[in-house]
Amino acid sequence: MMASTRRAFLAALIGAGAIGGFCGPLAPLHAAPNRLSRLPLRFPDSPLRLERRLERGIGDDAVIMVRRSWDVRCSRQGRGIMVTGAQTDAEVMAPPHLSALAQIEQQRDTSAMFPLMLDEAGMILSPGAQPGESDAVADALRAAEAMIAHQPVPADERERYRVYLAQVHQAGASLLDTLPPDLLFPTGVPEDRSETVALPDGLTGQFTLRYYAEPQADAPWLKRTERRVMTVVSGFTRSASEVWTLSPL
Repeated sequence: MMASTRRAFLAALIGAGAIGGFCGPLAPLHAAPNRLSRLPLRFPDSPLRLERRLERGIGDDAVIMVRRSWDVRCSRQGRGIMVTGAQTDAEVMAPPHLSALAQIEQQRDTSAMFPLMLDEAGMILSPGAQPGESDAVADALRAAEAMIAHQPVPADERERYRVYLAQVHQAGASLLDTLPPDLLFPTGVPEDRSETVALPDGLTGQFTLRYYAEPQADAPWLKRTERRVMTVVSGFTRSASEVWTLSPL
């Protein structure tokens, strides 16, 4: 995750009215990999299946899951690599009250995320459209969180925590909407970073980003990568995660 993503995260928090000050370190959540360039970088010479499984908690143990797959092919482009692809499958699982929106999301074609241009070290230079949810599903998730946050609860203080949790988590989970720069040719260097935000009424919230990427055993391209965002506000937690895999057709 580059510094621009972190700035977007802070902007989202400010837009949600959830941040009053920033208490965490200023380092980016995912620093640019320090990897020596390999010329030429070896890439797969046959089509592969790229799959992404995204899970977002939306409160009260409810989860929305989106699984997509694309058939992709790599080709040499100057000193770098071009990755072309097309979506081949999609599956969405969601609570019953989001079934209509889940159907819309399942029918959405995300092939516009390709082509991807990679540099000579395999880092993504120019991503296409990001594979995040459609505007309709994003709106539905916000509406679901608002509905959950405003349900009657035993104590006003607990209600406040839940509202803040939904706001902070919405911004933190947006970190998964940007492709990791080393997605297709992972460096194998794990990341485990935390940020703390100051909330109204003297409260604090914290989100943690964990990132792990694994290349193939006998090749430099992706085998499996996972990113997980965990948000905590006064003991209340919410999580979001994604897993990417690349395998033979």
